Order: sequence, then C-alpha cells, then structure tokens
Amino acid sequence: MNCEQARLTIGADPRSAAAELTEHLGNCPACAKFRDEMLALESNIQRALQRPPDIARPARPSQWRPWALAASVLLASVAVLGVWLLRPSDTLARDLVAHVQNEPDSWLSVQQVNADGISQALHGAGVGLDLTSDKITYAQSCWFHGHYVPHLVVQTDQGPATVLILRHERVPGARSFRESGLTGVIVPAQNGSIAVLARGGNVDLLARQMQQDVHWLPEPNSGP
Repeated sequence: MNCEQARLTIGADPRSAAAELTEHLGNCPACAKFRDEMLALESNIQRALQRPPDIARPARPSQWRPWALAASVLLASVAVLGVWLLRPSDTLARDLVAHVQNEPDSWLSVQQVNADGISQALHGAGVGLDLTSDKITYAQSCWFHGHYVPHLVVQTDQGPATVLILRHERVPGARSFRESGLTGVIVPAQNGSIAVLARGGNVDLLARQMQQDVHWLPEPNSGP
C-alpha cells in the first residue's frame, strides 16, 4: 500500500484497522499524522452534533441554531474532502524535501560515481538508466515511503540536482513546488514518477531528460 492508497482508505474510514494500512502507518509518520488529524476532525464533528441546545438564549435566535449546525458540519465535510484529495501530493513534496535535507552530504559530492555504483543504486528498484556516469556524483538506494528508491545527484550546467526515481508514487501530471529553499518538480513516468530537486535553476529540463533516460525493468522483491 502506498501513501495515496493509505490516505484514500483513511478518508473513507479513519478508524480502519486493515492490515495493509496498519503496516503502512508503522513505516510512514506522515500518513500516521494524517490519520490523527482525520480522527480529531471526526471527533470535533461528533461533538458538534451531540452538543445540547443553549436554553438560555432567546427563542428567535435559537431557531437558527439547526441551520448553523448544519452549515458547520457541511464546512467540516468540505474540509475533510479537500484534505483527502489534495494532501497526498502535498505530503509527497514535503517528504521529498525532508529526505533530501536528511542527506546534506549528497550535494557536496564531486567525484564521479562509477558504473557499478550506479547499477547498485538502481538495481533494488528495478530501474535502468541511459544517463552517462560522468554526470552522476552521488548514487544511493534509499528507503522512502516503504520502498527502496534510487537517489542520485546529477551535475548540470546550473549546479547539482537531486533525482529520486519513485516507482510506487503515481501523479496525474507534472507538479512543481518550492519549499525550504529547494525548487522541485514531480513528473509522471511509465511506471510511477520521477522527482527532481535543486537549490535553484530550472529543474524541468532535467526532469524531461530523466523521463527519456529511465528504463523500467521487472521489479525485484524488496524489503526493509
């Protein structure tokens, strides 16, 4: 189960105890926090529905109370739907930024990674790459959202850029973001998506190049 599937399940039933969801929440703090927020919102709605009428108020204003309560419940429902639909992609961008920030030394690498090093980083995710090794100065296989993903740093004319190949994260279209001093884009790919992040400059060109250079191979069995 990936993050998008987990959040759809939580949106439908925040109290779901499905085994796949429980396992995912144990490995994904972001989704666990999302469920806590949904549970808190559900509790607030229930308290609003169960709150007794205020008999001390004049009769005329109290006639509006059912309408006000209905409006508050409607607004809460809209908020739930908005969080349900929009939160996964926003969280993916934030989690990518957090992952890159947790490996600050990756930006400092200047020595080219040899072909064997690149192959090891790609193999665990079932990915091949046409990009020449003289442009790659960092290559690791990192645990991200429950799967091993290739984490590369590619040297471009505008400086180093981080590339993460996300086989298990699907996006409907390209999505740009800026957060914590990083510029990024997530683009759809044949199987999953590709994320490119940099400290400045245009990341779209490299993202398009990676869409062409990445080859998706049969996925190997993987685990933490």
